[in-house]
Amino acid sequence: MSLTSTETPWIVRLLLEDGVIGEAAEERVRKLLHTATSNLERALVEAELASAEDIARVYAKALGIAWVTLQEQVPTTDSNVRIPPNVIECGPGDGEGVLIGSVDDLVHASAQVAIKVTESVCRRHSVVILGFESDSALLGMIDPSKLDAVNEVSARCGVPVHPVAATPAVISEFMSRHFGERDEVREIASEDDAGGKHTDDEDDEEAAVILDLQKPIPAGKDSQVVRIVNILLLRSIQEGASDIHIEPYEDRVRVRYRIDGRLIETTPPPRSLFIPTISRLKILSKMDIAEKRVPQDGSIALRSGEHRVDLRVNTVPTVYGEKMVIRLLEKKGIPDRLQKLGFSDEQSGAFLKAAHSPNGLMFVTGPTGSGKSTTLYCCLNLINSPDENIVTVEDPVEYKFDGLNQVHVRANVGLTFATALRSFLRQDPDKIMVGEVRDQETAQICMRAALTGHLVLSTLHTNDSLQVVNRLVDMGIEPFLLGPALKLLEAQRLASRLCPECKEQYEIPEEVALRHGLEPGMTLFRKCRLENNTCEYCRGNGSKGRVGIYEVVPITQDIGEMIASSVPLNEVRAHVRNSGINLLPESAREKLAEGTVGLEDVAEYVKAQT
Repeated sequence: MSLTSTETPWIVRLLLEDGVIGEAAEERVRKLLHTATSNLERALVEAELASAEDIARVYAKALGIAWVTLQEQVPTTDSNVRIPPNVIECGPGDGEGVLIGSVDDLVHASAQVAIKVTESVCRRHSVVILGFESDSALLGMIDPSKLDAVNEVSARCGVPVHPVAATPAVISEFMSRHFGERDEVREIASEDDAGGKHTDDEDDEEAAVILDLQKPIPAGKDSQVVRIVNILLLRSIQEGASDIHIEPYEDRVRVRYRIDGRLIETTPPPRSLFIPTISRLKILSKMDIAEKRVPQDGSIALRSGEHRVDLRVNTVPTVYGEKMVIRLLEKKGIPDRLQKLGFSDEQSGAFLKAAHSPNGLMFVTGPTGSGKSTTLYCCLNLINSPDENIVTVEDPVEYKFDGLNQVHVRANVGLTFATALRSFLRQDPDKIMVGEVRDQETAQICMRAALTGHLVLSTLHTNDSLQVVNRLVDMGIEPFLLGPALKLLEAQRLASRLCPECKEQYEIPEEVALRHGLEPGMTLFRKCRLENNTCEYCRGNGSKGRVGIYEVVPITQDIGEMIASSVPLNEVRAHVRNSGINLLPESAREKLAEGTVGLEDVAEYVKAQT
């Protein structure tokens, strides 16, 4: 094939005509044309058949336009200071040019126009905006003959565009100034999607439509039920409820909100609207409204003004119909410090120190509804960072957080705690949170993970923290393995927080003090006993919110050795107390002395265990 034929790329013919490529190099050019798949200009430079300046110059000469090159950075007398690179402008075919400005100045001058051209367009066409003057933009191009690129950039900028032949160094320098360090993933993601938004082929079971409680309800035969449901949900958010109980009876319906641990009745819908109300909530929860014989679980995402609340919904069949309980999960309810939950500074420091351990076992214990999940979520939020791979397996996932890889247990398809944990160990985790250790298999996998360089956080239902040892030994964990693996044990309870505005101070009677192991005559606080309490802060309830009572036991070397040697728990507990660690009774007494809680709420915790 003759290199002068019209089938030969134009830039090759220009370089031949200008004498840049001589006859001796024609065979090398032919081979290059067979192998080069894209960006012929770059291939010519890499094969040393032409320089970048030669290519820009011959383009400029053929098209009658200017070409630009970059004056590289040079050191000053101070070896630590470098002069910013400058752009040299040359006339058509001219080998000598004049300085038109520093890259910094040109980038600043063209920023308003350049921002209208996306990074993907610039990189796809190898073009950059070099300047802006007289209501037109100067477009630096490696191949200024590409009219499609000129037209696209002109349409995006909204002004005429004048092409300028530029060397790759100029293009690279301006791109780095306009767009920063190259990120090819971001470039691909920013490309225009001709087919619209991408969608998954399969339905996403977790994708939830957010219900807006303040959105106007269209008129219709179902609007009455929709309004009732919206009012029940909106009122629960306003009252600060943690749960909604909707219960059917023979001739009535009862609706109760759990507020600060107590169930409080509210106005229910009439019995005739009970089934439509439950059906409406089941539809929102993505449940099967035709199935009424077995329990079902679902979820709702809703918004009320600035409030974004996730609802966990459960139904169970009763003799008079389906009872529904709705758990309200507000992400703002997870505090940014453990102290806001009721931890002392010392307890918080010990808990977070253990949570930053590279491996081991941490257990949070307490009865159902004592706030164990909230404690773990608060902790995970505090240790969550880009350099940690944190995975959780929960039943169900209550709060969804960015940066945590959360898995919802689905026993009906074989996804149990144990199977999820086995998969996690192949996912290069740093920290693993297990919603609850329920069986021997889960306990053994947790132990194996802790011994192989992972930190495992989980929960158990025990009366105090040290009883975790007996429970795990009953599950088949050897004490000599458990002692070295444990990092921290924590137990907690929730108590009503006395209203700071109306609580009363009183002196505890001697008989009551002795019965509860307290000091006779000490001053305590209690709820306001006025018959018509008009306190606006607590609405006359005498309490506002709840506070945690905690025992945090870091497993020191001494305690670990006692556990490994199967020392009785009462001896371990005595050793912990002698070490100055507050267990539940001591923590409850501290909350009493502070006036945070009343004796009637913590009476069962203040007496020391033996």
